[in-house]
Amino acid sequence: MSDPYDSGERKKSSVLGPTLKFKGQLSAEEDLLIQGQIEGSIKHTSNLTIGKEGRVKANVSAAYISVEGTVQGDLTSSQSVTVHETADISGNIYSPTVSLLEGATFNGMIDMSGKARPEEKPRDQKPAQATNAAASGKEQAEADEQKKSSKPQKSAASAA
Repeated sequence: MSDPYDSGERKKSSVLGPTLKFKGQLSAEEDLLIQGQIEGSIKHTSNLTIGKEGRVKANVSAAYISVEGTVQGDLTSSQSVTVHETADISGNIYSPTVSLLEGATFNGMIDMSGKARPEEKPRDQKPAQATNAAASGKEQAEADEQKKSSKPQKSAASAA
């Protein structure tokens, strides 16, 4: 017997149940409900829901993100992020539209500028840039100090 409520249009969706524990990079193109524990990264192209039982330690990227559970990591959405009253988030949110419902716990920054989340640069490049900036800053400070020390002498000589 067929389902009388089935309109024939079935949207692909998956559920990761509460007993599931996953480590690594998770990617999908169908609606996804996470009730289990995920650690790593999530790259998604559709609707992603982190359910009340969901525990995620990952940076999450999806078109639409809805959080009811716990997330430790950044959320990046091309469309919208909804943080429900049962949610507990420690991380930044990058999305053009953000809904933060009363009762939710959120610790982080929200960027709604529409720009994509800043790409992380390799750690070995940062110290080199800082060293170069410090060296050029030191050289500039020395040059400024020489100018200062030479100016008072000239002004003192001209005043005498």
